[in-house]
Amino acid sequence: MLLARQNFALCVFRSYSSQRLLTISNHKPLPFRAPALYTYSTQPKAITHEHQNQPPAQFSLTLNPPTSTLPPPLLLPTSEPNLPATEKLKFYYRTGKAYLAFYKTGVKALWQNYKLVRQLRLRIPSGQSAEEALRAGLLSRGEYHLIRRTKSDVSRVPLFILVLAICGEFTPIVVLFLGLSGAVPRICHVPRQIDGAREKAEARRRESFREGTIASAEETEKVEDMQQLPRPIMLHVSRSLGLYSPLWDRIGVVPTILLPRRIQKAVERIDVDDLAIERGGGVKHLSEEELKLAAEERGLDVVGRPRDELGSVLGRWIDARKRASTIDLLCRRPSAWPRA
Repeated sequence: MLLARQNFALCVFRSYSSQRLLTISNHKPLPFRAPALYTYSTQPKAITHEHQNQPPAQFSLTLNPPTSTLPPPLLLPTSEPNLPATEKLKFYYRTGKAYLAFYKTGVKALWQNYKLVRQLRLRIPSGQSAEEALRAGLLSRGEYHLIRRTKSDVSRVPLFILVLAICGEFTPIVVLFLGLSGAVPRICHVPRQIDGAREKAEARRRESFREGTIASAEETEKVEDMQQLPRPIMLHVSRSLGLYSPLWDRIGVVPTILLPRRIQKAVERIDVDDLAIERGGGVKHLSEEELKLAAEERGLDVVGRPRDELGSVLGRWIDARKRASTIDLLCRRPSAWPRA
């Protein structure tokens, strides 16, 4: 196991010390090619009859970022009941190796994404944000989310590599039991970690709605600066979007001074994403996982919802945005959104 950890650390070091960058013309679209390091496709998959009760449809490469921005498949060994002690040890060893391979694949994919982002940034004028470039049509929605997710994941790499070097195959146990999900790049989140985070986020959102935070359209439409938001609405929106840790609620001291700027940035991201989805042909062209991520970003519940229902709710959101502000929709359940 120690040798496997050393080999993994050496691989990561070599990857991050490499300075070879691909060049790209500003006049040619960036092709998403699957590097040899990937063990999973970088192209969004088409719907098939085997996993959808609807006619096959092709997902838009313009709207969907490469699937290399998502966690790779986690292939765990199977175990038979009542195994002897020696076989159990072998099973645990194979399980540890499977997790190590999962993390290694995720980090390699992140490195490839980082190189793609370096190319994409050549299209963006100096001083312009990714949101501004998307609004101006310099980036597609898929490219925009590739940049966003890679930037977020790369910032977590140093601490994650340290945890991985210390804990090795036991990293998932340490992350889950010590609550270190924030230190792990999203591309390396295991399925249990993702499901647990979603369930906690939705439980927190339900609790916030139970407190009775309902904003009137008149109240939110008049707000031009997030500093002017009433405190109950500010707290509800922040909890709904996960803009601050639940720990602050437990200790009774919420950093409200930081929330207006975070809300403003979140609203800007949602608004430009709404524009990009409409411009790209609508929610029907989003893959199932992208539908879930888009719904999460708008404070919508996704656990247990089939693809059709998610697409319907997200489509209603984009339609309701024509008649209400983002803050107004965030403070209401979908049943209370304005209709045509």
